[in-house]
Amino acid sequence: MSPFTVVRLALAGGRTDRTRTVLTALGAALATLPLLAAATVLAVTGQHAAGYTNDLLVEEGLRPGVAFGILLLSIPVLAYVAQCGRLGAPDRERRLAAMRMAGATPRQVVRIAAAETTLASVAGTLAGFGAYFLGRVLLDAPGADGRRPLPTDVLPHPVAFVLVAAGVPLFVTALTTLALRRVTLTPLGVVRRVRTGRPGPLPGALVLAGLGLCALVEPAHRYFTRRPRTDDLPTLVMGGLVVTGVLAVSVGVVWGTGWISHTAGRLLHRFARRPATLLAGRRLMADPWSGSRTFSAMMVALIAGAAAAGLSALTVATGRASEENLRRYSRLLGEPYVPAGTEFYERAYDLVGYAVIGATAIAAMGLLVAFADGVMARRRTLASLVACGTPRAVLSRALAWQILTPVVPTVLLAVAVGILLPRLAVPGADDAQPLEALRCTPLPGDPASACEDAAYAQAHSSLHTAERVQAVVEVPWGQLALLAGGAVTATVVITLVSLLFLRMSTRAGELRVQ
Repeated sequence: MSPFTVVRLALAGGRTDRTRTVLTALGAALATLPLLAAATVLAVTGQHAAGYTNDLLVEEGLRPGVAFGILLLSIPVLAYVAQCGRLGAPDRERRLAAMRMAGATPRQVVRIAAAETTLASVAGTLAGFGAYFLGRVLLDAPGADGRRPLPTDVLPHPVAFVLVAAGVPLFVTALTTLALRRVTLTPLGVVRRVRTGRPGPLPGALVLAGLGLCALVEPAHRYFTRRPRTDDLPTLVMGGLVVTGVLAVSVGVVWGTGWISHTAGRLLHRFARRPATLLAGRRLMADPWSGSRTFSAMMVALIAGAAAAGLSALTVATGRASEENLRRYSRLLGEPYVPAGTEFYERAYDLVGYAVIGATAIAAMGLLVAFADGVMARRRTLASLVACGTPRAVLSRALAWQILTPVVPTVLLAVAVGILLPRLAVPGADDAQPLEALRCTPLPGDPASACEDAAYAQAHSSLHTAERVQAVVEVPWGQLALLAGGAVTATVVITLVSLLFLRMSTRAGELRVQ
């Protein structure tokens, strides 16, 4: 089969296929932007740093962390791309099966599916590059002193350009190829291997194990504090505990959505009496793993947002306690105190919050695509139910119950786990000793400069003490409520939008869909 024929067959298809191509291109463009932004931050050198107003770019040790945080934004985007690849999957698979009947080999149909995704992702990557260079022009705003808020005067290394331009289409194409691994395309039809079985308790064990690993950071910190070392072993040990714990918690929460969905379906099936709730319960029990695939990006974004809120509260509380202790110590010494403030850290966590909002918005787009795809994939079944007399309102309520029932407990779990991570993974200061300072007080009639003499200061010094202020970390209930409420509200809005697809998919004409 010639490359021209592969491209022509890849571009063939109906309205759903064109929609999937456009959404895949959009996802590739969104994935390109954070990668280029991170490469730009890494390209900043010492000679460029002095020309920026943002301390996160000026400090050399902070720039890798900023780049890593920007890279994390690509995770929900890639999850969104994966959801887009599933849009209209049954129709595409039937089309590929028809090609098998016409004489195409299994390898050729996989090449055709990969070519469709590759063309869309290449177009999206080019659009992402265009948006990047346009943003450089629009956001380039040097001040009167010539300093810029963003590194719009720096370009990434040419190798970074090549890696992004080639890596995004290859990765998106790999996602599509992996999506076909459970599908066997035969000339007689499509055979899909569906995961069956009741979800087990392993996700809960992963969450507990991850929290336990994070809780080991404090004992490890005390151990290495008592036995200091000159190598990087303490950093590697504590960093490994944090990274492994966070990954285990994230995988456990995402994987545990299947157990929550199955349990919610059992409860609905046992106690519900209305047709809508009974249908929702059976759907949740029949495919509990769809929740893990659908809500994965949003759950990771919620964990990151709750952890950022908890870390911000911890940093602010620790900074205020340290500032008060320094003020008291300066008073003991009789010296003036100049407050340092925590504005820098608060601005940094504000940026993290904005990034989490962006990631949640992208995850919400993935939810809309997933819900619309779920309705369109079952349109013949739904149209048959309506033709047999089932009211559309019952199907709408069943869809709403199926979506919203596992969302609320999963969101609460993700937020609770996220707020626990910084409290367990960040070592605390356990110094409860009072503040002590020796202060020289000149005798009446002696000048204040008399204390500059070492013998005089030793003879006329007295010990002054003050109580040390301990950091009291409050739970950021407002931020957590806003985070959880925003996620649930976004899901509700997306559910209402997906009901429009339900109405379009239950027309009598959909019974003729092959």
